[in-house]
Amino acid sequence: MVTKPVKRRTGSLDHLAALSDLLQASVTDSAKLFEAGLALLVQALGVDRALLTRMTGLGYEVFWWATAPGASMDGIFEAPEKGFCPFVVAHSERSLTIKDAAAEIRWRKSPGFLDLGIRAYAGVALKVGDQAHGTLCVQHHAPRAFTRAELALLKTMGHLMSRALESENLKRELQSALDALELSSAIVEDSALLSRRSGLPNRRYLDIWLRSSLFMARRRREPMALALWSQPMVAGTKGRLAATASHLRGEDLLVELSADQYLLLLPHTSETGADVLLARLRETVGHHPTGAALWLPDGKDMTMKSALRRVAKAFTDANREGLPLLWNHG
Repeated sequence: MVTKPVKRRTGSLDHLAALSDLLQASVTDSAKLFEAGLALLVQALGVDRALLTRMTGLGYEVFWWATAPGASMDGIFEAPEKGFCPFVVAHSERSLTIKDAAAEIRWRKSPGFLDLGIRAYAGVALKVGDQAHGTLCVQHHAPRAFTRAELALLKTMGHLMSRALESENLKRELQSALDALELSSAIVEDSALLSRRSGLPNRRYLDIWLRSSLFMARRRREPMALALWSQPMVAGTKGRLAATASHLRGEDLLVELSADQYLLLLPHTSETGADVLLARLRETVGHHPTGAALWLPDGKDMTMKSALRRVAKAFTDANREGLPLLWNHG
């Protein structure tokens, strides 16, 4: 993820001034708040990374992040739950602060330290109403104490991002309701939107779904990952496909593109995030050579035709070479 630089300020009062600047710049745009807010935390606190996680049907996932120069997200995408997220959510009424995980009995055997190398950590729960839906945290590879002013900045940022998430959730619920109404109307007019063979939505359903989904993706400037594979309709296949569909995130969609061929669409998902989700889904749907591609909201592929061609080519190449997953980057 590319983050824009935040004007450098020093001291606790300047933290507040920087926060004021951020609010002025992102008052109507949640994406700007997430992007600039996390960059501000990395810079102001001098840490390796700042990230937002959220809870989904497949566990925790990282959905926004910022890193310091030279720092990486290795291991974080694959298993964000190792980075103390479950503890923060379970004790959402207070923040978690770790000065040095290597020196603290409670944390020195934790996967956050042993597997991810996190020694200093500070995190707060992101709450919508009384429910914790994720975390905002900062992580560092070396011991570090956090001052009261720095923790106050983190808590304030967490509060702002919780409100932004609440607003985004309301927008998505409204959009989902509108989409559901359109699909229901279409089903009344045309009952052939589901495949009798697999029980999944079919290509006609996909065409309707894409109208709103691509509009929202372009508006939010978020990529969409596509994965295509084939498997024969033998005993148990229909049940495995149904189980796979039931474990998808709310905005994801699995369709029967043609006989024995299935397309999975993952909105607001990067290549790294898609790799993690596909690995988990293979445990249910089975292991089949899979092609993958990203659709990017750059205005050049308004209907996803190019992305569909690329994912089809990746699928063909994966089958020919016997690869479990092959990405076509165009």
